[in-house]
Amino acid sequence: MTATVGVILRNHEGFVIGACSYPLGRTGDPTTAEAKACLQAVIFVEEMGFRDLVSKGID
Repeated sequence: MTATVGVILRNHEGFVIGACSYPLGRTGDPTTAEAKACLQAVIFVEEMGFRDLVSKGID
């Protein structure tokens, strides 16, 4: 299984303040893909210079 993650950063008012996508390559299973997606989101938030993160996935 291969996957790509999309990350959208919103501020407390809901406005988009950043977005990106990352190819995850071969992930093996959906749980691994979701874990890798969360890691990429944390890395992106850190690179953007933010310190607080609320993560929400899509089921």
